[in-house]
Formats: sequence, C-alpha cells, structure tokens
Amino acid sequence: MLMLALLVFPATATHAEKADRKEKVTINAIDGDADHGKGFYRLEKAVVIAQGTLRITADRGTAQTGRNESYRTTLTGKPVCFRERTDNGDWAQGVADRVDYDSASGVVELFGNAILFVGDDETRANYIMYNTQSSKYEARDSKQRGSDGKGVTFVLQPREKAETPVKDAGADATKAANKPPVVKTNTPPKRNEPAFSRCT
Repeated sequence: MLMLALLVFPATATHAEKADRKEKVTINAIDGDADHGKGFYRLEKAVVIAQGTLRITADRGTAQTGRNESYRTTLTGKPVCFRERTDNGDWAQGVADRVDYDSASGVVELFGNAILFVGDDETRANYIMYNTQSSKYEARDSKQRGSDGKGVTFVLQPREKAETPVKDAGADATKAANKPPVVKTNTPPKRNEPAFSRCT
C-alpha cells in the first residue's frame, strides 16, 4: 500500500475545523507512483486522503503538492466521498462522480450527481462548489453555466426561533456565559442516501 505524508501549515479564518490545518496529510492507495521532485502523485484503487477530520475517499486520482506545503487533488469514483467537521460541530459531507480539492483555498468542487450536506441542510446539483474556509457554496448544472439540466435543489431545515433581544448589557453577558458549549462528534451522521453507502 502506498502511503505518503505531507505537512500542511494552518490556515487562518476558517470555518472548517481549524485544528485540521495543524495535522499532517496522509494519502493511501493500493497502487500508485510518485515524482517527488515535481510533487506529483498518481493514485489507484481505494484512495484515501486524510487530514484531521477531513477525509476524501475515491477509486483513483492525482495529487499535486505546492511549495507552500499546500496540495491539490482530482479524484474520481462511484462515488467520491468528502467529509470535514466544521468549527461549530456540524459536518460537511458530500458525494459526486469527481471531486477537486485545493487545500490552500479550502475549496471543494463536486462534479456529477453531486450531493452536499452541511449540518442537516442539503444541496443537490450537477456541480457544487463549497468553500470550507468561508462556509459559502454555489450550485448549478455546470461549472461554466453553459447547459440546462436538472437544475439545483436546496433543502433547508428549520432553525430554532430567534429569541427576543435583551437590552440589558448585564443580561446579555449572563446569557453569553450560559450559552451551551459546541458539541463535536467524532464521526459524521449516517445519511439515508444510497450514494453515501460507500462513504466511511
């Protein structure tokens, strides 16, 4: 089994789990080859890229490292699975026929039969771009917006009702101090979706 380890420096101002940026990157595959001088890796069969809570699994793909210890990957599979815990304890989980990931920008692009959950909110489209550093995403039928197709579906879960603002500054401080801590689970929730059945 091929195993490569890369050290990636922490990114700033990110909504994905900040601790992930301090972790080493591990790339596993059953088969592959590498050009260490060019920082290029070709990966085949049971590909797993992991860094902290970030995990991408695929059938095959490539990885390219940069001078600043960042890396880019292009992975394909049926499906490619992506997941990463956010700083507020939710999980971002996606599946697609192809996933491109740029660690420097934190951008994940999902191509073909793409489904993305962020917490319990769901997005479906042929193309989804999710920025793990800003928690912003785009969804459309193609990256270039050049074709008509099945369109985009967003399913947004109800939010808790906002409480009436309290004008007393002392009461605000007490309320903030009594705010429940963020609960971070070690594993993402199971999704009742056939496309997620191969995701671990």
